[in-house]
Amino acid sequence: MWQSILRSSWFVLVLIGTPVRAQSWTDIGSYSSLLRRAGTQTLVAKDCPSGLFGAFHAGRNALLLCSNNLQDDPAQVWTVLAHESAHVMQHCHQGSLLPDHQIGSALAQLETQSLSSFQELRLYHQSQRRDEIEARLVQDLPMAEVKALFRGFCGDRLRRGAPKSIPLAGFGDG
Repeated sequence: MWQSILRSSWFVLVLIGTPVRAQSWTDIGSYSSLLRRAGTQTLVAKDCPSGLFGAFHAGRNALLLCSNNLQDDPAQVWTVLAHESAHVMQHCHQGSLLPDHQIGSALAQLETQSLSSFQELRLYHQSQRRDEIEARLVQDLPMAEVKALFRGFCGDRLRRGAPKSIPLAGFGDG
C-alpha cells in the first residue's frame, strides 16, 4: 500500500503493498462529509461534457463529480473524488503539496505507476501539470492516507467549523 507521512505540510510516499481504496458508498459518503465539514461543496452533475469525470472550482470551493460519465462503481468514483480533493488540498495550502525538489521523483513515480496517467499530463497546459502530477499521485493512495493528507492540509478549516453544504448524492442510489 502507498503510505504517506505528513510532516510540516509535506508528504513522502513509500511503497509497502496494495492500496485500500474506498470500497463502498459509505466510504465515499464519509469522505465527502469530511470535505463538506471543511467548507467544500460536493456536487454531482448529470450533464458534464463527454470525458469529464470531475472538477474543482477554487473560487466557489466546489468539487464536482460527473455522474453521466462515471460508472455506478465506488472504486471509480473514489478515484475521481480523491483526485479532485487533491486540488482542494492545494487550495487549502495555497500552493503545491510537494516541495520543488520532489517533483522529478513524483513524475517518475507516476510514469511507473500508470503510463496512461503520465501520458494524460500532455493534455494540460504546462502551468497546470504540477497540480495534476500531485492529484494523480493522491488518487492512487489508500483512502486512509488521502484522509490524513486532507486533514493535514485543510485541518484548520475543520477546526473553524465550516458552513454546511449540499450532501453528495447521485451515486449508489440503486
